[in-house]
This record gives sequence, C-alpha cells and structure tokens, in this order.
Amino acid sequence: MARRHRRSSTAPGVSLFSFMNIMAATIGVQALMMVISALQIRPGVQAIQLLPAEGAGQGREANYILVNGEGELELIGPQQRRTVRTGDDAVEAFLDRIASRNSEQYLVIGVRPEGYVDFEAIRSKAELRKIMVGYEPLEPDLKVIVPDANGGMN
Repeated sequence: MARRHRRSSTAPGVSLFSFMNIMAATIGVQALMMVISALQIRPGVQAIQLLPAEGAGQGREANYILVNGEGELELIGPQQRRTVRTGDDAVEAFLDRIASRNSEQYLVIGVRPEGYVDFEAIRSKAELRKIMVGYEPLEPDLKVIVPDANGGMN
C-alpha cells in the first residue's frame, strides 16, 4: 500500500493586509476632501455680476439684455434700464443704437432657463446688425448686477 503524503501548507502566502490599509486610508482622505469642498460651496447666492468676456469684449463698450422668459426682456445700456416685451419696438431701437455707435460695442445677453426661445430671437437680430454677442446662462431667481458707464455697479 502506498501512502499518500500530504504537503503541509506552511509555505508563506501573499498578504494584502497592508495594501488594503493604504487603500482604505486613501479613500478616507478623498471622502474628507469631498466633504470639505462641498462645505465651501455656498448655496443661496443672491446676485451675480455680469461682465463682458475678457477676450472678445475687451476694449469694447458693453450693453446688456436680460432674457427673463415669457417674452420679458430687460434692456440695460448707458444710463438706462428698462423692461420690455420681445416684440416691442424698443428692442429694435436698442439694437439699432448699439449698431450705429462709433465706438466698438459688445452685447452681453443673460439667459434664464425659460428664455431660450427669446434669446435665439435677440441673438439673431444682434448678429444681423453685426453686433458682437456674448451670453451667460442665469439661474431663475438670481439678481443681476452690471457695471455702469462710470465703472460702478448698477
């Protein structure tokens, strides 16, 4: 009779204990960093400052149109801020004044979520007049602050 001899399993194996410790510590640090970042984001911002772009609008006089949705627009130019409807003649007059000025002009359009269709109409009218246009998506309840002609805020 042949005897079977079983090997004893005393040979050292690979331990992953230290690797798992390192991974757990890394995940913990990442989670901590995400919590810290989330706490630094301050919800409840009430106002935003709307400025022309650094590149395209630099050296140009800025004009603003806020598209609030449901056909409501806010026209903001030198010494004027008024609310009108999309089809109002004041919109055409505002864009014509911008296009006819001697100095280089720039139009910044602030767009609220409900105002996308109105934004497309305004942008088309401005581009037809060869006015340089920039836009900024805006949250629904955000108050918009724009610089006035003297460098202050309006």
